[in-house]
Amino acid sequence: MTQTAFEPDLAPLDNEATTENEPKTDHGHVFAPAALPGAAIAGGVLGLAFIALGAVAVRDIAVNANWLDGRAWSVTAAEWIADLQWQNWMWPAAIGAIILGLLLLWIAIKPRRRTHLELAGGDGMWTRPGDVARRCSAAVSDLPGVLDADTVVTRRKITCTVGVRAQVADRALIDTAVATVAADLRSSPKVVVRLRERGTRSIR
Repeated sequence: MTQTAFEPDLAPLDNEATTENEPKTDHGHVFAPAALPGAAIAGGVLGLAFIALGAVAVRDIAVNANWLDGRAWSVTAAEWIADLQWQNWMWPAAIGAIILGLLLLWIAIKPRRRTHLELAGGDGMWTRPGDVARRCSAAVSDLPGVLDADTVVTRRKITCTVGVRAQVADRALIDTAVATVAADLRSSPKVVVRLRERGTRSIR
């Protein structure tokens, strides 16, 4: 009796859990695939520098503990810095430090480069520019009179260079094939189709 009484209350809880666990595919919650941030490379270099400083600290501890002979490098560096006086070579060093700091700041805040193109079929669906280029070339290569096709895809433009037999190839079919592939992209890139007749250098 007790089990039967609680069964109606379990169903709504299961439905709520299922809804919460479903992935959010709304466009505002999906992040575009992007390249490795520049800060990762700079952070790796700085990390190696801090590891080197840690190694120096370990070495100085060993010297202070009389495990190694010599003088602590940190003490030597501190005394050298304390004895420094302003010299002309410090001007370019100071300017270089400022430029390096601004460069690191820009690397930290600059947006990451987009690596994929968003598809128009739904939120959260992406494809690589190289895959779009292969699709364009494959679609055009199946048409009559087409000998070869070479496609270059960027975020704003699709350029397809097609080798054809002028007597057989149909320019309208070629344009339609490339435009059909471009229509799958949300960004609606500009489509440029160039025809190259076999045995000629002219492109139109």
